[in-house]
Amino acid sequence: MKTTGIILLILGGFTTIIAIVGAAQGYQTNFSGLGLLVLGAFLMSRANKKEEEVKKKQKWEDGA
Repeated sequence: MKTTGIILLILGGFTTIIAIVGAAQGYQTNFSGLGLLVLGAFLMSRANKKEEEVKKKQKWEDGA
């Protein structure tokens, strides 16, 4: 999930930059790359939270 998030963040970033450059040159562009950025950030956040939950559970099991 973390790897997918990183890939989507990179693709979304490139797509958004290209859309901004195209809009600056007067072309009609879509900013669908923003959706990829949001989805990638969500997946990264969820993966990090899941890692923390696993560490807390392991710590709790070791301490009990």
